[in-house]
Amino acid sequence: MHSYVILYRFQKEDLNRNFKEKVLAAFPRHQDVTDAGFEYIGVAGGEEPAVVDTLNGILNEMGIGREGFFGQNDYVALYFSRDKDDDDVKRQLLIGTQDMVDKDAETMSADAHRNAILNLLKVDYAKAQPNK
Repeated sequence: MHSYVILYRFQKEDLNRNFKEKVLAAFPRHQDVTDAGFEYIGVAGGEEPAVVDTLNGILNEMGIGREGFFGQNDYVALYFSRDKDDDDVKRQLLIGTQDMVDKDAETMSADAHRNAILNLLKVDYAKAQPNK
């Protein structure tokens, strides 16, 4: 199992809530954190392609995946690090653009944003009890 952090934002609150519910159901070992208006979900998952497939499935089911329509400011980003270097955090965008995420991140300090992601990546969700 690997740790991942999902950062997301949807213009419509019902999409935020629906996405969060589906992600928490798909990844029972998780921790969700809201900091400075950012919604982060740390999860335990298998290999990166499987986690991406699960998230893409959720987005497509909601009608907002790459094949559907999503708002001008909507994004979902998946953060992870390779086992060799925990501080080398990678980001994969599932919907939205790099500029959207970076522009939003500018509203809080870069250190606070990075620390929130790093702290959630360091949690060993595989050893944690599943959340309900």
